[in-house]
Amino acid sequence: MAEGILIDERGRRWPDRSWELVRRLGRFDPRLELSTFAVRERGFIHIRSQENGARVALCAGRFGLEALAGALYELKERHFPRIILAMLVEDEWFYEMLGSAWEFAERAEHLLAGGGVTELHPWLAAERDLAALDLPVFSSLRPIVELWRTLRGRLPAESGAFVANAGLLDRMILVRRRRPNSPFVFAHFGAGIECRPAGESEHLVDREIHDHHDRDYGAWVAAAYAEAASLGRPHLRSIRATIRASDTTVVRGRYDRLILPWQSSNGEDFAMGISLTRDHRCLDARRQIGK
Repeated sequence: MAEGILIDERGRRWPDRSWELVRRLGRFDPRLELSTFAVRERGFIHIRSQENGARVALCAGRFGLEALAGALYELKERHFPRIILAMLVEDEWFYEMLGSAWEFAERAEHLLAGGGVTELHPWLAAERDLAALDLPVFSSLRPIVELWRTLRGRLPAESGAFVANAGLLDRMILVRRRRPNSPFVFAHFGAGIECRPAGESEHLVDREIHDHHDRDYGAWVAAAYAEAASLGRPHLRSIRATIRASDTTVVRGRYDRLILPWQSSNGEDFAMGISLTRDHRCLDARRQIGK
């Protein structure tokens, strides 16, 4: 399966470069990607083999049972050792790694047309190319990235003032660790970050990152900062998350997060995270958890 295949709404199989399918869908411009259009607009499922597995693309809430059955047949026949599931959710792509066709089936059931989008994981992160920083929405982040590049990751003494001048101090988290492989602890936590109750940020200094009411989310965030520090390069990700902020409150929303790894003059590791919120809602935890 060097080329990909598309599974249509009746479970039928088409080459993803089929001119017959182009004519059927009313697509005549060869510059436009047939697979993306078919997944996004018609509820097809796209399967493409790649090294050590397959990539399966679908649009959450758009495809139906017959398309899913056809995709499962293809995946089962080929015994892929792993599957990268590419999910289009509200015009944004998110990715998960799955171990088998049956794992894919279980996950896809949550994304079927007519059933809404049920979260298997309370958070999803989409890696963004740093070229996305050229987009207008990220204009406030560009000076900080340029500073990081100019200083080659050496933390300046006035970094807090620089971020404050950019108007992002309330959106910044700065973490530090004094020894390699020790946990990161907070050095600063912006007062405008919504996943903590108002007024709590000033009490977080020197507490470990995973020290969060939502322990799983805290561990996930701690891993992201540790990854950025170990790789020594910036990370830009778009994130959807549902977070337990307290016993009574759930925060649900979308945000973009840039993490920059730094090192101080005395050799301490730091990582700076700046998040830009797209939308968020505070909900009653008693009605949301378990849904």
